[in-house]
Amino acid sequence: MMLKQNMNSLSEVQLEIMNALMGYQDAKNQTNKKQATKRLFTARRAIEERREMNGLAKEIDREAWYDSL
Repeated sequence: MMLKQNMNSLSEVQLEIMNALMGYQDAKNQTNKKQATKRLFTARRAIEERREMNGLAKEIDREAWYDSL
């Protein structure tokens, strides 16, 4: 209720400034979310790659062991 009363007393310029600031904040939040998603995706890829390399290393060691027989 109080916000509505304050909104009525604001000039058109003040409203435009307020809307611009809110839009900027929304855009900034969206950018931050995209960056966080990219970092998470990169981390997941690195984890998967490490697991794959560890699995391959174990397989290579097993093959080397059988070759030595």
